[in-house]
Amino acid sequence: MSRHQRLALVLIGSFAGLFVLAGVVGFLAGLVSGVSGDNSDGPLLWGIGAFAVLAMIGSMVVSVYWMRNIDEAAREAHKSAWFWGGTGGMAAGGVLVILSSLPQAETLKLSAWFTSRTDPAAYMATGAFAMLTLMIVGYSLAWAWWWLARR
Repeated sequence: MSRHQRLALVLIGSFAGLFVLAGVVGFLAGLVSGVSGDNSDGPLLWGIGAFAVLAMIGSMVVSVYWMRNIDEAAREAHKSAWFWGGTGGMAAGGVLVILSSLPQAETLKLSAWFTSRTDPAAYMATGAFAMLTLMIVGYSLAWAWWWLARR
């Protein structure tokens, strides 16, 4: 089996594991909620929290495996793209962070992207998602630029 085939199997297996993990966590949260008679969101919150931690650990493990199995050119492309593109995206988001700290920003009425909530946690999640989106867009542009410049 070639290195690319092993890598593809690891990625497919990881996604399958993620779906199974989500089902198990959902089942356990429902079971705990039903058995304990607790109708609050506590078991669901703990279940989603556990899922998120395990998913992030799994993502890191797969990412390390993937980076160790790609060639040096691909590794350099990703490192360069994350430095230039990710930093550029974060700088663009930084401008928005600075502008949002001004007193004039208080007059803006924005709703969170995920729901219609307007509490601080929803705004924090929206800001984090926006920053990550800008970084990924910057990364994607820098990655494409890196490869186009070397073809």
